[in-house]
Amino acid sequence: MSMITAYGQIAPKWSKKVQKSIFSVTTYDSEGNELHKGTGFFIGSDGDAISDYHLFENASSARLSDQSGNSNAVAYITGANDTYGIIRFHVDAKKNSGLQKSITVPRSGDEVYSIVSSSANTIFQVSTIGDVTSINDSLKYYSTTSAFEDKYVGCPAFNSNGDLIGIVQPSSGGKGYILDINFVNTLHVSAISNKSTSLALNKVKIPKGLPDSMEESLVYLYFKSRSAGNDEYVQLLNMFIERYPNNPEGYLRRATPMIDMMKFDAADTDLNTYMKLSKERDVALYNAAQTIYSKLRYQPEPAYDKWNYDKVISMLDEAISISPKTEYKMEKALVYTGMKEYDKAMSIYEAINNSAERSPDSYIAASLTSELRGDSLDYQIQLMDSALAMVGDPLPAEVAEYVLRRGRLNNEAGKYRAAVRDYNEFYRMKEGNMSANFYYDRSLIETNARMYQQALDDLDKAIELSPSEPVYYLEKSALHLRVNQLDECISMAEKCISLSDQYADAYRILGYAQIQKGDKTNGLKNLTRAKELGDTLSQDIIDKFLK
Repeated sequence: MSMITAYGQIAPKWSKKVQKSIFSVTTYDSEGNELHKGTGFFIGSDGDAISDYHLFENASSARLSDQSGNSNAVAYITGANDTYGIIRFHVDAKKNSGLQKSITVPRSGDEVYSIVSSSANTIFQVSTIGDVTSINDSLKYYSTTSAFEDKYVGCPAFNSNGDLIGIVQPSSGGKGYILDINFVNTLHVSAISNKSTSLALNKVKIPKGLPDSMEESLVYLYFKSRSAGNDEYVQLLNMFIERYPNNPEGYLRRATPMIDMMKFDAADTDLNTYMKLSKERDVALYNAAQTIYSKLRYQPEPAYDKWNYDKVISMLDEAISISPKTEYKMEKALVYTGMKEYDKAMSIYEAINNSAERSPDSYIAASLTSELRGDSLDYQIQLMDSALAMVGDPLPAEVAEYVLRRGRLNNEAGKYRAAVRDYNEFYRMKEGNMSANFYYDRSLIETNARMYQQALDDLDKAIELSPSEPVYYLEKSALHLRVNQLDECISMAEKCISLSDQYADAYRILGYAQIQKGDKTNGLKNLTRAKELGDTLSQDIIDKFLK
């Protein structure tokens, strides 16, 4: 009696065999609360399985139980499609057998069976195939003459021989629907997924697997390194290393999150394995040295006794001895800079800059190190000039920040008009997309260069972009005073004070301008307020003009 369905039919002879590959699925949220129950089935002997996608939406974990009572966690997701409601995943089960796919295409009028997982009996439903339509050139979509109960959604569909033909879809209008089993071949994790696939995968919180190929897996890992947390990223790297144990790239990439997680011995082991497996010894030394240097520079505590600056220099020296590439030398100079050994760093940069290996990068790096060493501004500017001269004219947007750096150096050196030219060039390179602070900074340089109208125009632009910043009104007030535009000076000073009454300079400038206009009463009042705020010049003005 346990083999009788709701329709009074005897279960087919092959049902016990296929039941071994069918299991129940339970999904859970992040707090371990049960979300959904349903059915899934294995399609391969390596733990490859599929089920109804909607069981897994918002799930943080899932477990399956087979007819023998075995229970396993879903390890990771390998593909999903929410349009057809199918999800593919991997289970680390020691023993499982995938269902046998049919080698013939079902036809209208064929019988079709579906089975729900059950530990006690075989629960199945029989129907007949009606229409056969195509999703594309190779995939089919079947309707059945009778609807399947809701509990069969995501369950396997078989022909009369017990061969797997598809996955049961939701029924509608008294008809059932079955998706071609070969549709699962379209379910993959990809390095660059379309929007629909990405949304479907993102709704499932269970970790995702890797793409099928090694090359695409490396691209996928690169993107994940920028978005995933260390735990998720390490899990993916572990998966990659398990799948491709002789590929050195996985060990190099895993060393970085190991450092972040302060698992320094594990990181050191990974770097050593990476160097051992790498075919290009110099490249491996260079990459490993960079990884260690990054830890020393940006994560100095806690210290790791196996890693120090001398080790990094030694690794780079060995790389240079194998292949004296400029990038290796530049990295060595950078390490010396991190060690505050500026003379040694500059010696390397100067040797490069005096050779055919010189480049804009080598000149810029030398200029930055020259600043740290305390060299003259003229020498720092000279190095920036050399760098930008090598780039060519007109300068591309990629070097805009270096033009701005030269402008700041020129300003600091008192070469104000040269600084203004650099700021103007930076403006051009950025296509005028500037912040209020840029206009304010340029106005200060223009004021020093006695380019007063340009400075006033820039202050107007800064105020337009940031009308609630009192400093801009204060600076404009001072500039109006300098060019003897007293009414404008008074207006700007009053606006500054209306935004903040703590600027002593604004009261002093306002008071002085009012005295020049003949308003000594208000002038004295504002100069006195400036004194109360700590201004040391107001009393001199009072003594000179009001006594």
